[in-house]
Amino acid sequence: MKKVGILTFHGAHNYGSVLQSYASVITLRGLGYEPEIINLRNQAQLDAYRIINTPSKIHRLFKLINYQKLASRQKKFEYFINHILPLSPKEYRTGLEIDIEQLDYDIYYAGSDQIWNPACLDFESAYYLDFVRQRKPTIAYAPSLGKGNFGEEDKNLIRGLLLNVDYLSCREKSGAELISNLSGRNAIQVCDPVLLPSSADWNNFAVKPKRKKKYILAYFLDNNHGDRSQLEVLHDITGYDVIILNDYIRDFFKPYIKQKLDASPQEFLGLIADAELVYTNSFHATAFSVIFRKEFYTAIAANDNVHNNNDSRKIDFLKSLGLESRLLRNGETINRNSEIDYESVGLKLDAIKEHSLTYLKNALEGK
Repeated sequence: MKKVGILTFHGAHNYGSVLQSYASVITLRGLGYEPEIINLRNQAQLDAYRIINTPSKIHRLFKLINYQKLASRQKKFEYFINHILPLSPKEYRTGLEIDIEQLDYDIYYAGSDQIWNPACLDFESAYYLDFVRQRKPTIAYAPSLGKGNFGEEDKNLIRGLLLNVDYLSCREKSGAELISNLSGRNAIQVCDPVLLPSSADWNNFAVKPKRKKKYILAYFLDNNHGDRSQLEVLHDITGYDVIILNDYIRDFFKPYIKQKLDASPQEFLGLIADAELVYTNSFHATAFSVIFRKEFYTAIAANDNVHNNNDSRKIDFLKSLGLESRLLRNGETINRNSEIDYESVGLKLDAIKEHSLTYLKNALEGK
């Protein structure tokens, strides 16, 4: 059985990051390979997910008040990373340490998540597999550039790093086009790894909440653009309580909002699966809303030219499924009542998955 070394953002305390890592692992196992995640966790990533990581006195105080729950969440993430994911025996802080190690996998696999976005704090050129010295296959599966527009300096950096990758793909159409233009080779658009396992696989892995009342699930990434002001509107329309996974101070004082600050990755899945409605600006919360066939709205910026805008991945994904109506631009008011036709969406998603798996199988087999 061939051994595949995976490089991705597996160590971030972010639901999408760890779950897409897990999805890559179980997909490769299902295809008859032995995956192992190269345990690269640089200092910038470790610092970003410290519990107290803000200079604001009031935010520090709020985190201290909720420290027990936040510490519980951190412990759950570390358990998932170190015990659910198959990690290399050694942990690395830099790509240089990996280079010095001279690893010897049969195949090298980079993806998914925003590993190819130079603007990410935890970016390393190693995510472009620049440390592979032997003549071993190097495959990119659904890496994201995070955004569509880069300056010339970043373009030149990416252009050079792409030379290290034999098989090119990207999660977004705009990213695939940019990679093709920079490399002079064909980059295939493929879906995020979380879309490859079946909904039954994810349902079996999820931990469902012990809650009988109907609820809206809200989850927002601070580094994503988009407006969460429609949360109160959704509550007023439905009458449902809101479970929110974020530690926002202003939500603490709203009686209809229940903050869930210690959810594990499996509980995150269960909360989406049992929700009546999902409101998010997260790509992966959007993807799992589709997987579990939920009603949802995905918030994006009013202006596509907002600095470091990474909305392209959500927009491309929903357009590919005919779900543009679920995009909610900053400042828009929710006025849509139609339910999602998941029979039609399912057919489109099946075709996308088949296309993506064909690319991955061919790359793994060297075709």
